Amino acid sequence: MEDAVSRKKEEREKKAISIINRFLGFLVTTGILIGVAGLSLEYVLVKGPSPSLRDTFVMTMLETRRFGFIANIFLTDEEVAEIRSRNTITEEVELDTSLINIPGQNTGSEEGGEASPAEVVDYGLVDEDGDGIIIDQVVKKLCTGYMMIVQDPGRVFVGKPDSFGGSGLSVENMCKKYDAIGGINGGGYFDDGGGGSGGIPTGLTVSEGVFYNENAESGIFIGFDQEGILHVGNMDTATAHDVGIRDGVTFSLGPILVANGMPVDAVGITTGMNPRTAIGQRADGAVLMLVIDGRQAQSAGATYADLTEIMLDYGAINACNLDGGSSTAMWFDGDYVNNCSTNPRNLPTCFLVRREG
Repeated sequence: MEDAVSRKKEEREKKAISIINRFLGFLVTTGILIGVAGLSLEYVLVKGPSPSLRDTFVMTMLETRRFGFIANIFLTDEEVAEIRSRNTITEEVELDTSLINIPGQNTGSEEGGEASPAEVVDYGLVDEDGDGIIIDQVVKKLCTGYMMIVQDPGRVFVGKPDSFGGSGLSVENMCKKYDAIGGINGGGYFDDGGGGSGGIPTGLTVSEGVFYNENAESGIFIGFDQEGILHVGNMDTATAHDVGIRDGVTFSLGPILVANGMPVDAVGITTGMNPRTAIGQRADGAVLMLVIDGRQAQSAGATYADLTEIMLDYGAINACNLDGGSSTAMWFDGDYVNNCSTNPRNLPTCFLVRREG
């Protein structure tokens, strides 16, 4: 009797092991097939007849921290470098700050004073609760996102952790640290290994009038002066002091999207489709804070051309791309507004918005 029970037990165990092995075999086979299909698709993209598709794929991979190596599977380092070089926007700009006239401030005339009603443009959006902030959903063909419009640029500032180094703070925790009503991710940062610790910013950083990383190499700087005017472009520390920057970050890659009300020339430039963050300013001083979701079924991501078009649609006079990808996040009044492509990253800098009063 015991032998019969033992045999049945062994048979059940063998059957269970057999089922598990078949399932594991199915998973391995499926993984191999998916891998082969993925490699085949990549080969068609990078070696096929469409240079535009090739460049879009390569730039999308290069703009990620973890998957940049994929671009090199079927292309040499020289070929990848040539594609990157050909599709990098490097145009220099000189801003005309007189195009920004913030109500209640000197407009540049001898009398100064507040802007006249004719100078205040109606952009077709309504601040329903009267808090000076409007969040509008952005919908394009291949991506979705959100635009936060802050009517008073004096409320926008750069937040940072207590100290740089180690791990930074998520946009949520940065807002909580400063009791800010909302914010978006900011400038570039060192991220060894792609782990998202985000504790050290790259380039000059200014937070509430205090300068950090002053000896860093100059790069594309995005910041507000004491009057609330947004400056975008290559800027070194000495120039930032001369201009009177009170809050700003560096994102060396940029690029500048809009300058003096005109799109920055990007004819023939191909960029990847990824989650994006950008900041801009209208003629009346209102700050435009944009996030675009990406790497998701409902939103593939945006190109720089998409960001430029969106910023112009919302009346931007000047605008610049910020760090994006897995860093892209918008927080407002207790929750994330957008769908982050990963768990929200820790960052060294964010553009935050003060509560009223």
